[in-house]
Amino acid sequence: MSRIRNPRFFFSLIKRVLQAPPETHIKPFFNPRYFATAIAGEKHSVRTRIENQRKAQAAMLDYFYITRGLQFLVAESMSKNAPLFNDNLLEKLDCDTPDDDADIALSITRFLRFHPINEFEPFFESLGLKPSEYNHLLPSDKMFLNEDAFLLENYNTFWIYGIGLKQMGKIFKEARGVFGYETGVLASKIKAFEDLGLSKSFVSRIIVCSPRILVGDMNVEVGKALEILKTVGVGVEWVNENLSEEEDESYDWRSMHRVLSLLRDLCFNDSELRELLKKHPRLVFEDSGEWTLFLGGFLTKLGSSKSELSSFFLKFPEIEVKKCVLNLRHCFLFLKKIKMECDEIGKIFRSHSSWLGACSLKKPRTLLDRLSVGTRRLCQVIQENPEVMKKWTMGLKVQPLPPTGEEETSRLMKTQFLINLGYDQNSEEMERAVKKFRGRGSELQQRFDFLVSLGLNEKDVRNMVNAFPQILCQASDLLEAKVNYIVNELGYPFSIFVTFPSCLVFTLQRMKLRLGMIPFMEGKVKAISSLLGCSDKHFVSHYVNRHPDGPKHWEDLKKQILYE
Repeated sequence: MSRIRNPRFFFSLIKRVLQAPPETHIKPFFNPRYFATAIAGEKHSVRTRIENQRKAQAAMLDYFYITRGLQFLVAESMSKNAPLFNDNLLEKLDCDTPDDDADIALSITRFLRFHPINEFEPFFESLGLKPSEYNHLLPSDKMFLNEDAFLLENYNTFWIYGIGLKQMGKIFKEARGVFGYETGVLASKIKAFEDLGLSKSFVSRIIVCSPRILVGDMNVEVGKALEILKTVGVGVEWVNENLSEEEDESYDWRSMHRVLSLLRDLCFNDSELRELLKKHPRLVFEDSGEWTLFLGGFLTKLGSSKSELSSFFLKFPEIEVKKCVLNLRHCFLFLKKIKMECDEIGKIFRSHSSWLGACSLKKPRTLLDRLSVGTRRLCQVIQENPEVMKKWTMGLKVQPLPPTGEEETSRLMKTQFLINLGYDQNSEEMERAVKKFRGRGSELQQRFDFLVSLGLNEKDVRNMVNAFPQILCQASDLLEAKVNYIVNELGYPFSIFVTFPSCLVFTLQRMKLRLGMIPFMEGKVKAISSLLGCSDKHFVSHYVNRHPDGPKHWEDLKKQILYE
């Protein structure tokens, strides 16, 4: 089957057939004469619509140029380059039928005589702006372009300088105030760039790419940036090659000057900087160098010296600067997540940032599972050989790390600890307990001994941790802080831990927040198990809101604990 040359036309034809009475759907559709007639009718409709649009453009040109007295250049642009405005006007006239072909121009003329239009709408559309982009820019106190003399004057200044309509639209969106400059101001600002020794074509290009350089004294920043480039032997041709006139691309020359100054300070000589800029122009032009500045600040905070930063940029990977920043950030958070010390993280970044910026590491949880290790072992492996992380990037298959003698020793100690708690060796209960009791065997025994040292009976402690293994999954200093709070600050006896061992599972913050409301409970205090174990909603409704000052004290308590 041959390709349909105009799918839109074909489907409109199908729609017309289906809108016919049901009894006529099938037979006429397969009748060649009916099909040919339908095609001819559709083609005539399209030709009529095009002809109406052409006549509408001619009528609008006459209206803007002859009736309204606008310059021919402006009038022609508004009539030809505002199709949405013209179509809306035709819909208001209801002139989209063959019988009205000869009366299009006359109908438009009559309509405009009694219905003045807001001339700013077709003007903005002729600059390439969409209604959603210019609706909020329409002046509330003006309808006619001649009422804004400065707008038309600056429009002409741009046009004479060789800047096109779509380019003017970009300038209007990014630096609207430029079109409100008084007589001669815009021309003087453009001349200030020419006085820097720049050609007319180059000035026109940087204005389109960086409309905000026409605001304030930005010519000074442009001059400073170009002077650095001239000093290292990179001319405006290099700038011209790397500038983009895309609608969503705009440049901040103040930021570009800052990044050029940074790179000049980091490089040992002009030759190095020239080679760096030619190899990686994105360091300056990608988001006007903002990501490069962020990158320099990030590595400086991690302790990188000037020579280390210089080495990093000279070895910069062949990727976008933003992607490099995001990769380094992810790597930093990865190392923080596995609880690596800040000094160790700094050492890794100072020596390996150039290739880390090109790597997208897997997530910590995924990697720990695939490697079958804990955070401590992972930190140790990375510190011994940071380049091992190249094997852990997205898309690569990760193999588990080989077991070490230390891990086997730890498992044996954990097994012996569980046997002492009363578990049978090689039983299913033992296997389940090994997973519940997280941590090294020596750590579990240390935490157990700490609880016994508080004065608790060893049998009671054994029952406590059997019921709630999470108790021993906490560091000893955290356990000590919880015990001190309940015993020393609140005055409860040690036996509370035997009666209610799960209280040691809750966070210290939850303990202080919930138990700190006891003075407001007016003798209705239940066991601390009830206070700590219930949901937040239940606690607020049953213990906080029942006292007039309860909610206020609750909020004050939360703020106090938050800032401790």
